[in-house]
Amino acid sequence: MPNEAVSHRKCPLKGDLCGATARSQDEASRAKGRRLTTTIAFLAETPGSASLKDQQTCLKANDIQVFAGRKTFSQLGDILARMDIRLTAGDRVKVHDLSCLSLTTPMLIRAVAKLLKAGVTLELCSPAIVIEPNGADRLHTMLDALDTHYRHIHGIKTHPKQMAQAGRKRLLDPNMLPEIRAKLHEPGATTTDVASSLGVARSTLFNYLERYDVDRRVNRQKKGVGSRSEDGCNEVKVTGPHADNTSS
Repeated sequence: MPNEAVSHRKCPLKGDLCGATARSQDEASRAKGRRLTTTIAFLAETPGSASLKDQQTCLKANDIQVFAGRKTFSQLGDILARMDIRLTAGDRVKVHDLSCLSLTTPMLIRAVAKLLKAGVTLELCSPAIVIEPNGADRLHTMLDALDTHYRHIHGIKTHPKQMAQAGRKRLLDPNMLPEIRAKLHEPGATTTDVASSLGVARSTLFNYLERYDVDRRVNRQKKGVGSRSEDGCNEVKVTGPHADNTSS
């Protein structure tokens, strides 16, 4: 197997490699207003995959064969760029089957999603699956969803603070406390009326004041202390046959 990725198309004359000839033909066709679609066959052997010879059985005469060598499928764009080949919308990439791609599943999904986003079709020869780059293709939609999910999970791991769930938005901001106090001190104001003007339930307003209004908590604590007896003990009234045995 070649050590480096090589792109070629078999020529009818002497079986030479003619990637450059193919590009010249494509450029000539574009000059005439026509564009020939390009089909790239990505060929790579991995442990347990089909041999290169078996992978070539599903190819057509005009397919440009790329022997990956040590390159991965996610590097296909770089491989083609070195050979002055650029995939555009309407082109196609062929792979014998997924076992030929030595990528983790998340990275494979990202690589395929990138191809489809560029308008390039992916064909898996062995299972006879073709994924078209359009919104009507359910396989494309599923791959987009999986790619989005991977990005989300990856973001949680790499940026936990930024990706942390924000929770419910506060209905009342702490900075609103002076305004709310002023409303409550207006003549005839009730907590129900103030809560209604703020667009929240009365219980929400009570919880807000309990959390942020320190003076309110202090005043309530003072009232609680004043309800105690002078010696600091709670006044307890006990009735029943054992009342005489209960100490105050």
